Amino acid sequence: MGKRYLSVCASVFLLSTSLIADEKVNLDTIEVSSSSIGYNNVDAYKISTRNAEMARDILRDIPGVYIGGTNSFNQKIYMRGVNDRGLNITIDGARQRGNVFHHGADLVLDTDLLKKIDVSTGVNSVVANSGALGGSVAFKTVDASDLLEDGQVFGGKVKTGFNSNDDRISSSLALYGKISDTLELLGYVKYSDYNYGEDGHGNDIAGKGHDVSYLFKAGYSFGDSHKITLSTEHNEYKGLYPFRPEFGGTAFVDTGKIKAGERNQALLPQKMQRDTHRLNYTYNPNEFVDLDLNLYYTDHSIVRSKLPSLEMAKKAGKASLMDGGVKTYGSTLINTTKLDQGDLKHTLRYGLEVYKSISYLDSSVGLSVKGDKIVQKPNKTVGDDKATSYSVFLEDSMKIGALTMTPGVRFDYYKLDTMGEWPNRASYDFSEVSPAFALDYQFQNGIGLFGSYSKVFRGPDPIESIRLSENTAKTYKKSDALKPETGDAYEVGARYSTEFGAGHTLNFLAKYFYTDYDNLINEYASPSGVGGTTRVNAGSAKVDGVELAARGQFGNLGLGASYTHSKTKYEQTATPAQAGQAIYGGILGYSDSGDKYTFNADYYIDAADVLIGYNMIFFNSKTDKKSGYKKPAYAVHDVYATWMPSGSLKGLELNAGVYNIFDKAYYSHSQRSFGATSANDWEPGRSIRASISYKF
Repeated sequence: MGKRYLSVCASVFLLSTSLIADEKVNLDTIEVSSSSIGYNNVDAYKISTRNAEMARDILRDIPGVYIGGTNSFNQKIYMRGVNDRGLNITIDGARQRGNVFHHGADLVLDTDLLKKIDVSTGVNSVVANSGALGGSVAFKTVDASDLLEDGQVFGGKVKTGFNSNDDRISSSLALYGKISDTLELLGYVKYSDYNYGEDGHGNDIAGKGHDVSYLFKAGYSFGDSHKITLSTEHNEYKGLYPFRPEFGGTAFVDTGKIKAGERNQALLPQKMQRDTHRLNYTYNPNEFVDLDLNLYYTDHSIVRSKLPSLEMAKKAGKASLMDGGVKTYGSTLINTTKLDQGDLKHTLRYGLEVYKSISYLDSSVGLSVKGDKIVQKPNKTVGDDKATSYSVFLEDSMKIGALTMTPGVRFDYYKLDTMGEWPNRASYDFSEVSPAFALDYQFQNGIGLFGSYSKVFRGPDPIESIRLSENTAKTYKKSDALKPETGDAYEVGARYSTEFGAGHTLNFLAKYFYTDYDNLINEYASPSGVGGTTRVNAGSAKVDGVELAARGQFGNLGLGASYTHSKTKYEQTATPAQAGQAIYGGILGYSDSGDKYTFNADYYIDAADVLIGYNMIFFNSKTDKKSGYKKPAYAVHDVYATWMPSGSLKGLELNAGVYNIFDKAYYSHSQRSFGATSANDWEPGRSIRASISYKF
């Protein structure tokens, strides 16, 4: 067999294909890239063969990105000091905006469906990027055309996988084909069943239950340049999960109230799901018209309709039942025009975006324990919270020789209809002009320099779904002077790229970033209800840091390393109106993480058709200045292997790995931290993951 070189982004995910090789061979891969200046194909070694089950398995190795969370209800993405509520997260262009419950996340995702993830650390573009304060993540699902081999009109893939840590067994089936030269179809379904996992102490973590997902897509091409794609996607996590997902761990030591190894809160029967329906139209007849129209509807919800056990209810505090979520209707229209004026070449991107996010609560029931009985108290729900956003934007990438200049501007109009002084409602209107400018110069010796500035803007989210009850509404305090969150984001950096010999490449990247945020919005609540619930502008923040990355391919050997440092200085200018109130929502991370280091090495063995690899992620310890608590340092080591035979066994794929080899007990620095005497959300201990798939 001819010599092959696996790309640095080679992965074992079910539904996508890519390979760098001397002869054409298909390998199921996922491409992880970044649209931020200076990055193309972000270091994704560990992503390659993780047998990923959750978002943390995909993203946490990327410089500038932090993600943790033991259970599926708590996959929060942090980027440059900002949490997922300050990022622009989309799935096939559908915005994932709003929040159901502040103690959990809102990302519902089947990693096996992904063909590409565009990660932008920082905000460097005005195009369809309204509301992004720290960056953006765009997940893209697979199409039938991505899976079909040359000349193939029908195909399929079956896959099953196993994870020893939580006894997870997952199975999936994908069928895809071309009905004619113009019509292609894709159908996919997956089911996973799992138990509680274990941390490095041997204690239970996360939840137990099952996940179900499906995707149906139809693509119709007509004329020379038209294509319409229709899709419907459903993902759900269902089972026994912690009431407050970010407090998902068990106690490490006896606290007097909680014994070591016990849960510190209720495990409730819950279901979190996302349904997304999408229509996409593209038209590309020439260099002047490259039109992309995306229409979507997405509904993300949490349903808690069954009572916990009495034992768990006693630990629950103020647990509740609910049926609520966030619906978003949206559309994006973007056109790309390329103009060639001799030495000066323009690439213009312009268009508009409209979306409406609606936070709703269909039912709410408070729970308490009296003696040996769980008492239910229904809460009357109130009207929906609604946010509407309109944006128009224009960006021109002008290239002359080795210099590229990219000016851009976006105008946003944002309206929020929300709870006000009971029984009235409040309405806010905001508008903002957000300019951006970037420079990039590429020297002939492989060195490149770049820098950028952008104005960022974000209107306040609809209030989280769980608070849309009459009890909360009666204590809600309107803030007449509420302003949108804005900021100035700067970034400078350098890169170096070179090729030498046969199949040898080296790439280096260094960035420094600085963002100055104004009018940050905090959401306050009083447990006793005395102080009420309110949203106020509570101060400003300055976030700065560095991101370094290096990649090298030396024949069949791939090496990669990265370093990330980020520091947040928050200046609070507003305090709760009443003693006892606490912040429950905002866009900043809970606190800074320690410096992050990653390293990966992989080697492809030609004679055996096998890729073997090693990955390490390390965090320095970090002391939280506010609480004085020191987040401990930790290192996690993984090894993995992929076998893709040729010849008569072509289509077969085996993946296996041992993750957290040394069974390290640790928790992610990006998660809320309480110290070793309380119940942190401890990450999984050692796990053996394996999968087998066959493509026909």
